[in-house]
Amino acid sequence: MPSYRRLQLWAIIISIVSVLYNGAEGGLSIGFGAESSSRSLIFFGIQSAVEVASSIIVVWRFRNIAKPGEERSAVLDPRSLRFEKISTLSIGTLLLALAAATIATAIAVLVRHEEPDTSNASLIISASALVIMVFIWLPKRYLARALNSSTMEGEATCSLSCIQITVALFVGSLIFRVWRGGWWVDGATSIVLGFLFGWEGQKMVRWARNPEFDGGCCGSCRPSMMPSITLEEDERYQDICECCESKEACRTGDSCVCGDSVGVSK
Repeated sequence: MPSYRRLQLWAIIISIVSVLYNGAEGGLSIGFGAESSSRSLIFFGIQSAVEVASSIIVVWRFRNIAKPGEERSAVLDPRSLRFEKISTLSIGTLLLALAAATIATAIAVLVRHEEPDTSNASLIISASALVIMVFIWLPKRYLARALNSSTMEGEATCSLSCIQITVALFVGSLIFRVWRGGWWVDGATSIVLGFLFGWEGQKMVRWARNPEFDGGCCGSCRPSMMPSITLEEDERYQDICECCESKEACRTGDSCVCGDSVGVSK
């Protein structure tokens, strides 16, 4: 298992890469969108700006790298906890803004009966973005769990949301090329995605404002029976968050019910 310091460095590096790529992607999308009067490309550029802002927040959160050999305990110090809380709340708010923009844009497209953009620029940008964004999202997902950071988890969620929007736009354009009656597909799909983004955003905001907030990646679902476990010792608990999220008894109860499945005593 990499040291906590190395994981923090990776989080900063992947976030900087994300800022550079999404900044370039957003600029190209808005430029081509304005030139071709493409609402979808302009919106694509706007959502890239949201991802840039989210990545900058992560860089801000981890700007103070731990000293060599210094590992994160189960309880963050007050200063780090404050940074984690502000960052989590900020990214949650960005997801809510992305949700509102996605739904509003999709409704406007459906009401105005706007057809998907099938230009080569739109297809090339969305297709290349899909591949690159997936490779950027995967390490973020890993780092969220490895660092046990709600900020990094929010960043990974934001990246995944942008990937889903890209898929909707790309598939919608392809469908319209072969079926003219399918002009509404990407708009309808975007509305559904918008509500999903909103759900994730409000969960993050609620967790950040929870009096029991401890900066962990899964909020109140994460086991609380590890009073002084370091990052290395915590490796065997990496699947508990996912387990808890899938069980109603854990989400509504006072403690995790998944512990026994990974050898954790409650």
